[in-house]
Amino acid sequence: MIELKNIHKSYQMGPVAVEVLKGVNLSIASGELLSIVGQSGCGKSTLMNIIGLLDSPSSGAYVLDGKPVAQMNDDDLSEIRNRKIGFVFQQFNLLPKLTALQNVALPLVYRGTPEKERNRAAREVLEKVGMLEREHHRPAELSGGQQQRVAIARALVGNPSIILADEPTGALDEKVGQEIVELFSRLNREEAITIFIITHDMTIARQCGGFVRMKDGVIHDPKTQHH
Repeated sequence: MIELKNIHKSYQMGPVAVEVLKGVNLSIASGELLSIVGQSGCGKSTLMNIIGLLDSPSSGAYVLDGKPVAQMNDDDLSEIRNRKIGFVFQQFNLLPKLTALQNVALPLVYRGTPEKERNRAAREVLEKVGMLEREHHRPAELSGGQQQRVAIARALVGNPSIILADEPTGALDEKVGQEIVELFSRLNREEAITIFIITHDMTIARQCGGFVRMKDGVIHDPKTQHH
């Protein structure tokens, strides 16, 4: 499903090219729950942005569902981002003036989905993440864990086949973080969504089906399976 071959990524900082990814090889099967664990600055977020088609590699090949990403144009890329990939971030990124329901329905607004259908889909995913009774609350009226559940519902609303979560428990205390990881596990099991979690927390990494370690822009060990 996701195949990365010898991915390099450099950024130009004035006269210097800083190499962030130094030859990453990784394959993620459809329906897998995988975590990438590593310290801050090791290249995890850069890797996630490349997988999420928000950034492109300097060199190397990225094949998504059998198609080389390098051959896709901007329209193809945004279409795939919009339909196939859901993003979850550490800071939730909810719009403060919108209710939980409106925040979750937002991606469907961009797709041009009629309002009635949007709200139905949004309620359905809010129910999946246990937040339906809070549909009319704004983010400020929700706890961190509740906001993250709403953010996960927003990632789910377009029926993505892949969810990319960047430090999704980073702003939450341990117990709530644990609940969020359990929610991802359940979604992975019940919906067969491919879920890719970036974390610096080994406890979280170990709860995923497999995890890989990243250090200095390279993936160090093959997937460690925990069943």
